[in-house]
Amino acid sequence: MKLPELNFVSKCKIVAKTLFIQILFFVSILFLFWAGNKLYSKIDQTEFPEPMKIQETSSLSELDKGKLVADSIIHQMKYELNSMFGWSINDILFNSYFLDNRASRQYGVYHATKVLMDLYSMNIAKLGSNDKENQFLYSARLNQFAIDPRSFIFPSAESSYEKGIELVEKYKKSLDDGSGVYNCRTDDLYASFNVVVGENLLGYALGLLQNTQELAFYELDNKIYEVQGIVLVVRDFINTIYSLYPEINNKGNIENMTAAMDYMNRICTYDPLYITAKVNSGELIISYVLFAKNRLEDVRDSIRM
Repeated sequence: MKLPELNFVSKCKIVAKTLFIQILFFVSILFLFWAGNKLYSKIDQTEFPEPMKIQETSSLSELDKGKLVADSIIHQMKYELNSMFGWSINDILFNSYFLDNRASRQYGVYHATKVLMDLYSMNIAKLGSNDKENQFLYSARLNQFAIDPRSFIFPSAESSYEKGIELVEKYKKSLDDGSGVYNCRTDDLYASFNVVVGENLLGYALGLLQNTQELAFYELDNKIYEVQGIVLVVRDFINTIYSLYPEINNKGNIENMTAAMDYMNRICTYDPLYITAKVNSGELIISYVLFAKNRLEDVRDSIRM
């Protein structure tokens, strides 16, 4: 039996219905993906709008300032270790394959923590270049924070970093009993900004995002979140230094610091639904890092004037 041919209107109706079903299906998948992402962010924080809080600083002693600067370096590491899924790079379940953005952020946090702890121990917590390092900080940076963050065999990364943080706490107590040293001079402030904008921190972050157009999306987002981890630690450290030492502000750096913090805040709250080489690409984060770096370089240069 020959079926009757459909007229033009009927064909259009079929096409419209098919298209509507496809669009509805696509929108439903997108909504489920968005809802899942929002639900996850409620369980485990993915955006960090504020740096480490700083108390009233006008009445602080130099030793109290030293404790705060040390805290600013390990603050984000402590958060990651105590967060919902703990140190997840090396987990069997919640690892860098299933929670890759989180793992990449943690790797960035580790990298920046280690760099700044080296700076603090070898420059700031000494009376001079020939003075010995504090025993607790020396052990923390060489024995505990030197462990590969992806290691889950003995010694595990988590336990090593927790021991490192305990050693930093012992150093803080040594400041109270007079056996520890905190000696942050103008040269150390300059060196701190120099390290932050240098090849091991913000310079390194820019290097991670080179040739982003050539990267697959699953490589690109990992690099972006590693940069975020670096900036989270840098932001805590720089904000603390700036808050504790008004002489930096007195150099006319309010505008520079405000702008630098704004760009770093944008990086620390960057958590789009998806990232590709074309949409939410690394070029946006590159611009934020570059602008923040330029502003912080201006602050650094003003310290020597």
